[in-house]
Amino acid sequence: MSSWRNLLLRIGEKSPEYGGNIDFKDHIETCSGIIRRELEHSGDDVLSRTLTDFECLIFTSSQFLLQCAEQLPHKIPLYGTVVGLLNLENEEFVRTVVENTQTNFQDALNYGNCNRIRILMRFLTALMCSKVLPPSSLVDVFDTFISSAATTVDEEKGNPSWQACADFYITCILSCLPWGGAELVEQVPEEVERVMVGIESYLRIRKRVSDIGFSVFEDIDETDEAHAEKDFMEDLWSRIQNLSNNGWKLESVPRPHLSFEAQLVAGKSHDFGPISCPEQPGQPAALSGITYGRQKHDAELIYPQRIHRLNIFPANKTEDLQPIDRFVVEEYLLDVLLFLNGCRKECTSYMVGLPVPFRYDYLMAETIFSQLTFLWYENK
Repeated sequence: MSSWRNLLLRIGEKSPEYGGNIDFKDHIETCSGIIRRELEHSGDDVLSRTLTDFECLIFTSSQFLLQCAEQLPHKIPLYGTVVGLLNLENEEFVRTVVENTQTNFQDALNYGNCNRIRILMRFLTALMCSKVLPPSSLVDVFDTFISSAATTVDEEKGNPSWQACADFYITCILSCLPWGGAELVEQVPEEVERVMVGIESYLRIRKRVSDIGFSVFEDIDETDEAHAEKDFMEDLWSRIQNLSNNGWKLESVPRPHLSFEAQLVAGKSHDFGPISCPEQPGQPAALSGITYGRQKHDAELIYPQRIHRLNIFPANKTEDLQPIDRFVVEEYLLDVLLFLNGCRKECTSYMVGLPVPFRYDYLMAETIFSQLTFLWYENK
């Protein structure tokens, strides 16, 4: 494997955020510098190669970077910053990254690839933070998702049995806000407010989902009871509201782009092409309980709820965590399990070395056992 590819894979792993002692800023600068020189060298050599060869190099290099972001999503803030720095010197390469991201994103929507949709939303947010995408492009994606979700659960125009799909789209919006909510509010506050109003309106018309939850302890306090009364969507919404009230400040998401803010602002923003949500099956004229249940089951198979919580430890074990930090760490852990489950050594290394400045061993245990318990429940 070439040196720049290996650097991309290992970026940030020796920084303090990942348990090391090397500043991630050095990693990002080194990585972006080597990729830039690789592209420049290939461009200088274009006389001995065809233009198609050079275009192929740009395409394959951008695809490899995108693949790293998709399969190591806890490093997305680092990859977003690398792309932002490359944008200062090689707009063609970064334009290709954006185009590939748009193509992959639309393909994921068409095929209902939930993990890819969710992760690419996070990557788009990181690109926006690094000035590669204008905030309006991200808001356009939000608007498309909100419109599709609201139509789906509409009794007359849509098919409420496919609420799982609508919930997933709204969850995608909410779950990427920890990675870029502060930047969006700073740059397009009115648009963010409109998006939040749209989400709140959707939550009022959807039906509450009965979550499968377990609690080992009987002495649940009032706060826990309040959370227990909410389904996953309502719970995530309350965590995002808490984050908003806290000025969009959280500890679980690295913000490496801030170290390069003075440089990144000079980069050219690239428009993200329009995306469209696939149409869901229409609602039959006579929708019986059996037909509704069958369609609801089909929707939940394609768009399953991702996080299921098993409360093993009392709340005081994680009392210092903000509500949104718990969600972000759960996302990190599930992503590592998803992409690295076939390589136990790498999987373990990433799970115990997440880029967070607080202890999360209790939360890691709960997340792992939650998944095991849910899988057992589903397959019994």
